[in-house]
Amino acid sequence: MILIEKGTIFTVTKGIIKNGNILIGDNGRIKKISKDKIDAKAKKINAKGKLVFPGFIDAHTHLGVYALEGGEESMDGNEMTNPSTPGMRAIDAINPDDPAFKDALSAGITMIFTGPGSGNVIGGQSVIIRTFGKTIEEMIVKNPAGVKCAFGENPKRVYTEKHQLPTTRMGTAKVFRETLAKAKEYAEKKNKKKKTPFNLDMEALLPVIQHKLPLRIHSHRADDILTAVRIAKHEFGLDLVIEHGTDAARIREVLAKEKVPVVAGPLLDTSPKVETRSGSFSTPALLDKAGVLTALMTDHPVIPIQCLPLQAGLVAYHGPAGEENALKMITINPARILKIDKEYGSLEEGKVADLSIYSKHPFSSTAKAELVIANGNIVYER
Repeated sequence: MILIEKGTIFTVTKGIIKNGNILIGDNGRIKKISKDKIDAKAKKINAKGKLVFPGFIDAHTHLGVYALEGGEESMDGNEMTNPSTPGMRAIDAINPDDPAFKDALSAGITMIFTGPGSGNVIGGQSVIIRTFGKTIEEMIVKNPAGVKCAFGENPKRVYTEKHQLPTTRMGTAKVFRETLAKAKEYAEKKNKKKKTPFNLDMEALLPVIQHKLPLRIHSHRADDILTAVRIAKHEFGLDLVIEHGTDAARIREVLAKEKVPVVAGPLLDTSPKVETRSGSFSTPALLDKAGVLTALMTDHPVIPIQCLPLQAGLVAYHGPAGEENALKMITINPARILKIDKEYGSLEEGKVADLSIYSKHPFSSTAKAELVIANGNIVYER
């Protein structure tokens, strides 16, 4: 067991406990959180004058799929030979030796969502993994965790260069709609136990049709976001999450009404794309205030993974979110979007012990995690 004593505990969901104590059981879960002294035979960690946070969660990255070392040889995010490749699996491309995993831990980030890039209209299956482990099998929290899709500039650019469908937004919508229609037909045949030839792409979309997984849709422009909502939700009745959502604040009331979450960012990007010119540090706060479930991303390696807390700090200081809600955007909100909030995303008794200890607030540009615990074990110590 581990006993963290006398720290300022940012529980996220149950307020801030000053001079508080956390007892972590041998099962890797939080056994007790209390202002009162806890007597237990445990490894003691003195957190007096320190700040204790839940392990941070980055809800959209390509960490491990685009490894920092290796150049072009390590860029495995886009199989740009067919605009619809749902059968691709991120777990087959992730390199656990990517040094960015250590960068993540140094910033208190214990969990990420990672997967294919946005070159294809449908790119493949993404995964939720821990930021430590020798093999991908050790790291997996949930696999698959979503199916990557993309609207707007990226698939248009990729396939215009190939002189192949889609070269327009109409073409992107056609590929998307046609693939979902085939998946729905495939699912109906299987439900009726009709003899159906095995199709890996269609099998990958079955959990989406069955509402077990969301479509994770890359879209920046407001009209692209609405096209994604129109087709995925209204035509096919499917669950979706908008990723990036650069223009999402313009249609925040619509997204709130539709109950469509947004993973916003990356906020530090200086991309020359036309469709990202409306980017703003205030976008996540405006979405949050309107009632849209909002999380933040680094889109690593677009923005280094360790900048996730810094981005939350910028959100806190550039809009109506404030520090408390900005913290939620890298803890409980991504956990809710990823459907893992019963286990992760806040410091509560019974939840998995994922947490980090800082000497100064992680929203500061000079803050560094001093100690990181995940699954009840110390996984990083500065």
